[in-house]
Amino acid sequence: MPLGLLTGRNKAVEKGWCLNRGTGALPLQEEELDKPLGDLELVERAKRRETAAAEELVRRYQEKAYAIAYRTCSGDAEEAKDLTQEAFLKAFRNLHQFKGQASFYTWLYRIVVNTCLDGARKQKRRKWFSSSWGSEQEEKKIRSEIEESPDHNIGGNPAATLNRKELKAHVKKALSGLSTSQRMIFEMKIFDDMSIPEIARVANIAEGTVKSHLFRATRHIRKALSEWEEK
Repeated sequence: MPLGLLTGRNKAVEKGWCLNRGTGALPLQEEELDKPLGDLELVERAKRRETAAAEELVRRYQEKAYAIAYRTCSGDAEEAKDLTQEAFLKAFRNLHQFKGQASFYTWLYRIVVNTCLDGARKQKRRKWFSSSWGSEQEEKKIRSEIEESPDHNIGGNPAATLNRKELKAHVKKALSGLSTSQRMIFEMKIFDDMSIPEIARVANIAEGTVKSHLFRATRHIRKALSEWEEK
């Protein structure tokens, strides 16, 4: 969904760099815009105050960042938009700290999550999931990850087809039984398709700990869904 982050001169870019109008950064050349640049190249150009490079990074990742904000600690569209904007502000203000040891998206992901959690702490609340979380594609992905065997294939038997609304509610209930760490790591793996090393970098924990959290979270949700199907 459009966030309006790229209306006119990008606000996150401008505020993050404290650019003065009239002395802005050099734009990318037109011929360069026709050739997709990698994130690392865009970051290096953005560090040199090339506005178009920074705006391309925002364009490339604003929807993903918004989805993280909405899912992690908001559930409110406007709040998620504000959190996304704030996260990009922080990213551009601290772009010099990006060393390329992880992908730009992994680095940005951690900033978005931390921004959301900071906001949640300030408001003394944490809305992990909205009442309408998840697209059909996400739901299918969840099922493919947590179903243990073909016997649990919901779509294979019309008589066993689960009402999507009920499935959402039950998965939400199952997720609420996880610890904060298990839940966030499970979300990174299932919703954001992050690898074990990427999750470890974002969460700043060992890969073995990530695997342990994923194992426990998956076992818990699989058990919860199995119990529900048997009812």
